[in-house]
Amino acid sequence: MKPFLRSRRPPGAFTLLEVLVALSIFALVLSLLYGSWRILISSNAAALKLAATAQRSRMTIHTIEEALNSAVFFNANARHYAFLTGGEGSLSAVSFVAHLSDAFPASGYFDGERVRRVTFTVEPGRQGGSDLVLRQNSLLAPPDSDVEGHPTVLAHDVSLFELSYWDMRRGEFTPEWRQSNALPALVQVTVGFGQRGRGREPAETLTRIIRIPSAGVAGEAQAGSPGGVR
Repeated sequence: MKPFLRSRRPPGAFTLLEVLVALSIFALVLSLLYGSWRILISSNAAALKLAATAQRSRMTIHTIEEALNSAVFFNANARHYAFLTGGEGSLSAVSFVAHLSDAFPASGYFDGERVRRVTFTVEPGRQGGSDLVLRQNSLLAPPDSDVEGHPTVLAHDVSLFELSYWDMRRGEFTPEWRQSNALPALVQVTVGFGQRGRGREPAETLTRIIRIPSAGVAGEAQAGSPGGVR
């Protein structure tokens, strides 16, 4: 009688159960690595977006500040150099004449003409939300020409644009400036971006108090035409 032969697995071989367990562990490790990679990529994208938004916010305030610091007013041509304000609610608007540098946005359109009318308004954006738009017009051009004024979008998703002006008599900032034939000494600018949750409060706000030249230039110093200063 032959002895009963038992099947033995070769040395170093794995059972089917061990292979399945190993594959499960390997799949779990891969899923963890993939999840970590996705979190890393998402965090990096969010950080880059926040950095870009912060940079754009600072550039927006810097552009407004540069324009207001360069504001000019000539008494002999008060009609051309009027300081105009407007807007509705928390979305203000302002228009004035400034002596701008060559580095100011869209200066290349004006062939070295530095004295221009600049206008800041908040308008509906093409992709939803509201945009803060800068327009510039030449003082030498007819009033009805170039209505668009070379629009430059300074910021997207603008939820607040408030301007207030220093009232010398009251000793405080007021939302209106009715003296179109004069420049305010101080302008407080607040720009808000996005919305916090479902409310109307901006997710981010930047505020600057800007001092501008408030003394008008006499007619003798103007050298003729409204755009005579370079």
